[in-house]
Amino acid sequence: MLKHALAEFLDIPISRTLMGHGCVSDLHPLMIGQTGFWGLAHTHEFTLNADIILALGTRFAEADSSSWYQGVTFDPSVTKFLQIDIDPSEIGRNYPVEIGAVADLKLALAQILDEAKKICPNGIKREGLREKIAKAKADFKASNVEISNDSRFPMTPQRILKDLKAALPEDALIFTDVGWNKNGVAQQYDITIPGTVHHSSGLATMGFGASAVLGGKIAAPDKICLALIGDGGFGVNPTCMATAVEQGIACTWLVMNNCAFGTIAGLENANYHTKFGTTFQTPNGEVYSPNWAEVAKGYGVEAIRVNSADELAPALAKAVEANKAGRPFLVEAIMENIAVPTPGCWNINDIYTPSDLVKEGKLVKKDSDGKYIPPSHAKSHITK
Repeated sequence: MLKHALAEFLDIPISRTLMGHGCVSDLHPLMIGQTGFWGLAHTHEFTLNADIILALGTRFAEADSSSWYQGVTFDPSVTKFLQIDIDPSEIGRNYPVEIGAVADLKLALAQILDEAKKICPNGIKREGLREKIAKAKADFKASNVEISNDSRFPMTPQRILKDLKAALPEDALIFTDVGWNKNGVAQQYDITIPGTVHHSSGLATMGFGASAVLGGKIAAPDKICLALIGDGGFGVNPTCMATAVEQGIACTWLVMNNCAFGTIAGLENANYHTKFGTTFQTPNGEVYSPNWAEVAKGYGVEAIRVNSADELAPALAKAVEANKAGRPFLVEAIMENIAVPTPGCWNINDIYTPSDLVKEGKLVKKDSDGKYIPPSHAKSHITK
């Protein structure tokens, strides 16, 4: 395909944004992974030290670019940016460009590849590049093996994603919402077929996933369609279940229930040491969340609330079979509120900014060879 034919011909690493998830298979040997706040440290090692970045259909949004802090995800003092977008207002909007072009990406990439073949008929092979990428990705996956196999309950989100990956066919359509089910999925869940994952971005519309999966199933009735959504997001829009029953829309909702607005709880706790308004509890302090499986049954939807980590895989198998038989299904997994690792920055009113980077206004670190070192300050656990 054209989007990676140019990269393959010239042996160029490929990174992606949140909304670019699935544009090129996460298993492609040149795909280094996501950039920005919920990106990957090894991705930033490449993007920070690149002499040229060809930006395709991206506006370098705030979360994807670590609030545009120099030396975290990108650095215009080191890198020249070439940008192609169908919207002229996006060219040079957030980073100065050396060359900007308003064009359809398919046409532009085909023309660039044709010209590259004239200049360099045999292409380029960069010794050791693919091996370096493969090792970085393998090391990241290895760092998640223990927590992904952990059988504790409430479940780890990594275990939920592992079991989900095993349960779904490769061409299943996944619709995410706001929180771990989007940010963690974009970082850690490999998508291999374009168009099979759909994230909410921009203003982060909580409740999007619950109904988006209905439209996905109507558009692709022969596909397994599943929404990954937190209990906070599902509480915004549970009436989608009535629509599914009324219209016979055979989709699945996987509710990752951490009894909280988990991402905001993590940000608030990490920075202000409070969880005000973000964790759900009764007046006497007991952890609280609606039993969404029972709520689903009230709507006429088959549902299972798993009571151990080992119950999730069989519950997902039942959901897939119900969908194939034309029935909607809900699976509820009680989950720990573990923060998604954040190797980048996201400056929301100056919160959640790594102190080692903002100290004395210094945001840049270099090694002895003058190459940028991506910051490493991932928070792995948030205490409820």
